[in-house]
Amino acid sequence: MMLGAGFIHGDPHPGNIFVQPGAKVALIDCGQVKQISTEYRLKLAEAILLVNEWTETGGSPALIAKAQEKMAGFGVTFSEDAKPEAAAALALLLFADPDIEMPGGYTSAELSDTSPIKAIASFPQELVLLGRATILIKGIAKRLGVSWSLADKWKPMAETALECGVDGCLMPTWSAPPSAAQLAVSSGAPAERLRFREVLTSYGTSGAKLGVWAKGKTGALAGRVVPTAVKKAAVKVAARVARGRE
Repeated sequence: MMLGAGFIHGDPHPGNIFVQPGAKVALIDCGQVKQISTEYRLKLAEAILLVNEWTETGGSPALIAKAQEKMAGFGVTFSEDAKPEAAAALALLLFADPDIEMPGGYTSAELSDTSPIKAIASFPQELVLLGRATILIKGIAKRLGVSWSLADKWKPMAETALECGVDGCLMPTWSAPPSAAQLAVSSGAPAERLRFREVLTSYGTSGAKLGVWAKGKTGALAGRVVPTAVKKAAVKVAARVARGRE
């Protein structure tokens, strides 16, 4: 989502993550969602690949300098007494496995005096939401006892993002604008009459998909018919009560 369309969901705690049939994940509560620019998205991809390179090689002075360059590109600045390894440690804190050994004597404990967070002088808003999201995800993985390196999981998408560059040629299909038929089925109340052939064009001849369409159509019909029927019944009941009182 972040490396494709550039959206960051900054509050993916367990209560905002629904697991749907087929193991599909749905995020709710979009109060902390931000879309980052293409330039920022590509910088994010570069930072993720840098962390992967670090974990594969064990780090090097060249990667420490590269991390300083990447974090400066994000707009992150560090205090005057921060160690040169602070930028690399921060990148590892955001994206690497929680148990990875950090350079410069830094640790992954966010509240510790040895955390790279304590060395930060300024931090852009985009990274605030990103940092919150990554730490929440890593916390969920730790609670479940699952080894989960964000950099490793996101590496393929980061490579795709950089390959496509500013054109976004392989943006995820879910970000494509939905067809008129899909919108009509999902809402159950199309602005214009939905033709059956449109349903077949968008969904094929799958019984399940046609069932969704039929449900939407009957739901829309019920929305028009049921309130009218209830209103007429209420009028009849009121008339009978009035006659009884007379």
